[in-house]
Amino acid sequence: MIATLRHEFGMQIRRPALWIVYGLAFALLLASFQQGYVIPYLGRDYSSHTATALVSVATVVNSLMAMAYGCLIADRLVRDRRLGVDEVLEATPAGRTGRLVGKYLGVCAATAVPIALAYFGRALVYAVTEGEPGALALSLPVFAAMVVPGLLFVGALCLAGPLLVPVQLFRVLFVGYWFWGSLIPANMMPTLSHTLLSPGAHYPEFGFFGPVKPPEGALVDSEYPVYGPWHDAAFNVLRPVASPAVAVLWMGVMVALTVAVLLLIRLHTARTEH
Repeated sequence: MIATLRHEFGMQIRRPALWIVYGLAFALLLASFQQGYVIPYLGRDYSSHTATALVSVATVVNSLMAMAYGCLIADRLVRDRRLGVDEVLEATPAGRTGRLVGKYLGVCAATAVPIALAYFGRALVYAVTEGEPGALALSLPVFAAMVVPGLLFVGALCLAGPLLVPVQLFRVLFVGYWFWGSLIPANMMPTLSHTLLSPGAHYPEFGFFGPVKPPEGALVDSEYPVYGPWHDAAFNVLRPVASPAVAVLWMGVMVALTVAVLLLIRLHTARTEH
């Protein structure tokens, strides 16, 4: 597993397409999200402006760059079959499960490096320009809670998808899924956006770092900055009001979905090998 992880990480991090695609995504981010990334959004009543700024940057980075992350991962698992190296890998002493986990961790870690650079680089700039050295320490839990769980699930999903449909088609479908399941308003159409099943949900933002607790029964589109049920939206049963416990629950759901998808990949590869 460790050998596969190191090999996959090295190949992916040296891949020119990774840096080109992320470079274009970052340029789009700078051009389109002046309010949020270049100028962090400070309009909510968080415990401090530092927490608000870091949450704002994490939200913007995750919303846009996660699409590039998923598309860049999509061809990593099917590549071995396409190159005809399956039999060579089978001759090694490494087990199939170890190779799968190593490939998953190595590819996801390497593909997440530009996202981490965009986020922590902005956190560093904020710490220096605003004279807030504590922003560097706070940036770690914000990134770990808000960004990492969703990336774990997206990484597993994008390894699995091209096993069922062609890579290019899957990339188109994934971008559509990301908008439908993470970005669009929940009352626009039936969607998993802003639910416990959405990798782009903001439960850690509001549960761990968010505004003061709203009055009982307040809705997300009311005057109160609550994250939870939307007025006249489908699947509100999957949108409990954010709290620390619900934020932990969302993180656990993302990990559970990740493990489930990896198990399905393992079962699929075992079936096709026979």
